[in-house]
Amino acid sequence: MTVSMAGNLLIAGVAVGAVYAIMGLGLSYVYGITKIFNYTQGAFFTWAAYIAWVLSSGFFHLNYAAAVIITVATMFLIGVGYEKAVIRPLRRFPEWQMTALIVTLASAMALDNLALAVFGYAPKRIPHLIKGNFVWGDFLITRHEVVTLVAALAIMFLLILFLKKVREGMAMQGMAQEPVGARIVGIPIDKMYSYSFGIATVLAGISAILLAPKILIYPTVGWVVFIKAFVVMVFGGVGSIKGTVIAAFILATVEVFVTYYIGGIWGMPIFIAVLAIMLIIRPRGLFGTW
Repeated sequence: MTVSMAGNLLIAGVAVGAVYAIMGLGLSYVYGITKIFNYTQGAFFTWAAYIAWVLSSGFFHLNYAAAVIITVATMFLIGVGYEKAVIRPLRRFPEWQMTALIVTLASAMALDNLALAVFGYAPKRIPHLIKGNFVWGDFLITRHEVVTLVAALAIMFLLILFLKKVREGMAMQGMAQEPVGARIVGIPIDKMYSYSFGIATVLAGISAILLAPKILIYPTVGWVVFIKAFVVMVFGGVGSIKGTVIAAFILATVEVFVTYYIGGIWGMPIFIAVLAIMLIIRPRGLFGTW
């Protein structure tokens, strides 16, 4: 392996890892606030990719910036609406988290079938955010990968800033750490639940916008990304932002090298194998507390 090839693969792994980190943070975010595992995250990824395709390539051919803004805003409304219409009624019942787990799985399957009915199974593709490459000697990186990495890091920074500095973000942290105490001090629980789903769905949408130009869009594509995001979340430690980000970069880099040298079919098995080894060595993940 040449140094330049290793460097190119490492750069590609870091860019993909940034997207996996955003998806993993969406899963971890909802789990931290609501204590439920949201299976619809993958389906929301799929729908965000299709919405971006419709706006940028399929029908409207909008300016890419406008398509991104509309897609992100739409995903937030979908996430909030889903929580209010589907999750909130379940919270009236005891042991509602287990029921919600089943309901989100059923919702994900329903959304996938709806995507199949609306868009068909023929794969779709959206263009790269920016075309072209950057070349430094033997090292090469696409401009899309640079945009992906910068955008993903900016999103992570804004999310941390939101949790640390914004009142709603601090309230969500309080709910995650001490839900009973949050109720006692008057934190609006319903509003925080809705916001958590809205933010998680936005993260799925941003992940789709950044990753979809590198893959084909089809009705079940979200499951592939969802499984990898789940592995990232567990590998890093459920509820740990730092762990999720580090795990995403590690696993994506391993995936890129394995895919290049062994074959794409081995990417997912290696992902799962690395997670299994981690859980044997450290059951709580890198920085998990549960």
